Amino acid sequence: MDELDLIRSFRADTAAPTALATARAERAWRRPEPRRPRWGGRVAIAVCVAAAATAAALVIPGERESRLGTPEASAAETLRLAAKSQKGGLSRPLRAGEFFYVRTKTAWSMGGDVEGGYTVIPPGIRESWVAIDGERRFRTRPDGPMRFPGPRDKKRWEAAGSPPGVVRSDHHEPAPKQGPFYLGGEPMSYAELLDLPRAARPLYRRLRQEAVDCECGHSVDNETFVIIGDLMRENPIPVDLEAALLRAAALIPGIKQIGTERDVAGRLGVGVAVDYTGHRNVLIFDRNTHELLGENERLLERKNYVDGDPGELISGAAVMESGVVGSMTALP
Repeated sequence: MDELDLIRSFRADTAAPTALATARAERAWRRPEPRRPRWGGRVAIAVCVAAAATAAALVIPGERESRLGTPEASAAETLRLAAKSQKGGLSRPLRAGEFFYVRTKTAWSMGGDVEGGYTVIPPGIRESWVAIDGERRFRTRPDGPMRFPGPRDKKRWEAAGSPPGVVRSDHHEPAPKQGPFYLGGEPMSYAELLDLPRAARPLYRRLRQEAVDCECGHSVDNETFVIIGDLMRENPIPVDLEAALLRAAALIPGIKQIGTERDVAGRLGVGVAVDYTGHRNVLIFDRNTHELLGENERLLERKNYVDGDPGELISGAAVMESGVVGSMTALP
């Protein structure tokens, strides 16, 4: 059984894994230990965020500041303003001999099937280095005790033998023969990645067509949102392409602005989200520094695999540091 099949077997009695889970397993988390579904780390991007929407919303239990729902137009405007105000990130493409480094605080859920599904959330730290040919290094370590959305999850996890969460690892991958970057399921060279359109509508059409062609995810709109996140995640994307991706995201039907959202590092921001089958995927923007802080996944309804109420945070990642370095052992 390979790692992707292992993820798919976690919750056999529930719906199939999300597009987000399979995308990360296939494209982002190439490492020897079992992969964690849902949100992964990505490069911190300096962006300008619009003022939070003030429409009435439902307060999420356990996250007083986080709210469900606000108008689609506000989310699109936030992304368009963000795209106009790039100040950080890569001012130029990565060069041969350089590596892009990202350190991420993670809270990815994991689970299994023991007389029904369960979810546990082990906090961790992940560091990654990537070169333009796809040579990579991943280093992970635990960062605190296991978290359980509810007592049923803890009981079922214990019944499964208390599987470990994030483990210490240090893994090197040589440059792959194809790719090494992906547009959905399409492998791309760094040059092909940089050649993506910078105009919003042509780029959006390209991304949406890939979402159609891959025949994955719960909807074309959700998969388009996932593809954009995957492109920006831990990849050496220059700021002009980052801006184009944000403008393209503003064209996705059904995006929502979340007035207040906190990342897994505790930083308060404003979110842009897409909902799908009882879940919500959120990109979180800092209110003051205007960086894209990270990503969350929340429940919108009760699910068999998790003992959590609507609004419960079940996965997340927060980018803490990023930069260009000269080797796979160097830090910014």
